[in-house]
Amino acid sequence: MRRAGFALVVVGALGFAGALVTACGSPAPRSTPATGPPPGTPPPASSTTGLPVTTAMPVTAPTFPTTPAPPAPTTSSATATTVAAAPALVVTRGHPSARVVALTFDAGSDAGYTARILDILKANNVHASFGITGLWADANPDLLRRIAAEGHQIVNHTWDHRSFTGASTGTAPLTSAQRLLEVQRAEQLIQRLTGRPASPWFRPPYGDRDGGVDADVGAAGYRYELMWTVDSLGWKGVPPQTVVERTLAGAAPGEIVLMHVGSASTDAAALPAVIASLRDRGYGFTTAAELLRS
Repeated sequence: MRRAGFALVVVGALGFAGALVTACGSPAPRSTPATGPPPGTPPPASSTTGLPVTTAMPVTAPTFPTTPAPPAPTTSSATATTVAAAPALVVTRGHPSARVVALTFDAGSDAGYTARILDILKANNVHASFGITGLWADANPDLLRRIAAEGHQIVNHTWDHRSFTGASTGTAPLTSAQRLLEVQRAEQLIQRLTGRPASPWFRPPYGDRDGGVDADVGAAGYRYELMWTVDSLGWKGVPPQTVVERTLAGAAPGEIVLMHVGSASTDAAALPAVIASLRDRGYGFTTAAELLRS
């Protein structure tokens, strides 16, 4: 069911101040179905708080390999995480007072340019956020451990990147139980391989979400649903210069940039110029989690 959305600034009880989020609202921007590798921005509108509300540019969605629904977790966490909880908060950018940008990389297809991206980030002393699927973690445990060891944030991106709503894939929405298994199975593997949780951060495959997804993710223990301000479109194979131009066009304090690690993406080739250009404009870099604490 679609419900009227609202923007708010979260303070105090949530343990940070000045984060711009949209909670329990109408669906956040999502991509539309098409082919290609994996999952911008009109001038911000004013919310009732006076802070800008951003939306991601509509883009065509990539296609991911899928697997059958994952088996039930072997731990008792399913019972513990189905208790009533507040819906997840949908994060599209940080507070405009902080002149920092969060670079986020989704890893759901192949290893691609992950090692190169990590080398570039390390050389430039930049920490980023990585949306990791369980299948990717299972296939690339050493890269996942390196991501964690080098101080980057890990975000749960489900087990096999199935759309929770079916909007981008033309499939039936997953049930609440299926959604729970998707995030739990990925969470268990991420924790086992890295010794640290992805929770409370979640990124929906294709950006497909609605009020039901927000509620189910919140019930599963994820407080933040990570969206984006600008989609670089690197996953579509656009020229690296286009990635740089799109990122700079959306540059503003608190910007969240969606990028990808896969071999079909041009984000790695554009990354050095993205970092240098944003720094020339006076921006620093941080993870999505730190962005909310800025």
